[in-house]
Amino acid sequence: MFENHEIVRESVCVEVSRDGMLGIISFQAPQNGGEKIRLEEVKQAIKDKGITQGINEADLIEICQVHRYNYKYIIAQGQPPVEGKDGYIQFAFDEQSLKEFKPTEREDGTVDLRDLGAVKNVMKEDVLAVKIPAVLGQVGYNILGQVIKPQKVKEAKMPKGKNTRILEDQVTLVADIDGKLEYDDYKVNVYPVFVVEGDVDSSIGNIDFVGSVVINGSVHSGFFVKAGGSVEVSGSVEDAVIIAGEDIILSHGIQGTEKSKLIAQGNIITKFIQNANVEAGGKVVAEAILHSIVIAGESIYADIGKGLIVGGRVSATNKIVASNIGSPMGTVTVLQVGILPKIHHEYKQLELEMKKKLESLNKVDQSITFLISKGNGGQLNVQKHMMLERLQSTRQPLIDEYESFKIKHKKIGTLLREANEGMVKCKGIIYPGVKITHGHLTRYVDDKWTNVIVRRENDEIVF
Repeated sequence: MFENHEIVRESVCVEVSRDGMLGIISFQAPQNGGEKIRLEEVKQAIKDKGITQGINEADLIEICQVHRYNYKYIIAQGQPPVEGKDGYIQFAFDEQSLKEFKPTEREDGTVDLRDLGAVKNVMKEDVLAVKIPAVLGQVGYNILGQVIKPQKVKEAKMPKGKNTRILEDQVTLVADIDGKLEYDDYKVNVYPVFVVEGDVDSSIGNIDFVGSVVINGSVHSGFFVKAGGSVEVSGSVEDAVIIAGEDIILSHGIQGTEKSKLIAQGNIITKFIQNANVEAGGKVVAEAILHSIVIAGESIYADIGKGLIVGGRVSATNKIVASNIGSPMGTVTVLQVGILPKIHHEYKQLELEMKKKLESLNKVDQSITFLISKGNGGQLNVQKHMMLERLQSTRQPLIDEYESFKIKHKKIGTLLREANEGMVKCKGIIYPGVKITHGHLTRYVDDKWTNVIVRRENDEIVF
């Protein structure tokens, strides 16, 4: 049998992975004293295989010098692409909270079932959303020199809706007005008017809105509506609170208790007011005012329809006009014109403060007199000397405060005495039991009067 003594040189096998990202070599041992393969030959074999990128020269040299046979070595690696990131919108609010009303949690862990956060208020120039730009990816390559592109990225679309504005940076969306924030999954809108299609009850909760509110239903007991603009209610108002920065307009009226309130910086126009506290910076217009406290910065008109003012206290700076005032039963009804009740209240409060300061000043003077008398007899120790100094240091501030209150009290007193503006006009009957106050003057109605005007003349109230 013949033996094969053919001399075989060391050889190399070059492979490319299926995805073209890895180059692999392996060596076959020489036979019968064959020569080892040279580095240049290995490089040529790699080149012949089409590998042009990602070759680690240092590793290749080391592998050619020292290697095992029939063992696969990675000598080239491709560079995968770096994927980019799509752009997105970063909202300055919780999108989900605009769709799901949830009770507000109090500090003690309980929840307010009347405060459901139905309105998300925003002010002009408030940031609503910021567009985060897309990040471009980086191209890669395989070991054959072929470019591998990353996936395309998408830019986010600005959700500009009604009454919003994109700033010059082209990525920031802000509110263009004060109003109610809404988001419909596509656009962010800001509305100056919040429309409630039904009632204000436990399904929607309290309302606190910077703009105007229109309620196409009623306001139930225990709830409040606060608006920076006007409030319009097409239904009835129960034992509730409505506060408006402008007008309040009620298609029906309000019937509540001493807790119910209507407060408007502008006018209040309603069909009737019964058992409620009402305050308007402008006019109050109603067909009937029954057993309520009503204050108007301008005038009160109850001369349409039934035109009644019965019971309670009604006050206006300019005039009070009604068809009938009081009742045949002699219901106590107080009318006040010329000076608003808060001025009278301030006058009384100043009197109380002056009395307190005067009492404090008298006590300080008595203590100072006592300590000085003891000091003349040489009976004051260090502690009592310090007490005397403290009392003397507090005396002057008390005098200053008393004098300040006195000046204000005198000024308001003069205003009350000289207030000649204001009148009460009754087109029908004004009944006994009615009390009319004008400035510091008061007159009671003892007889029934018809079609009368009540004014202040020569420091008295005349009919």
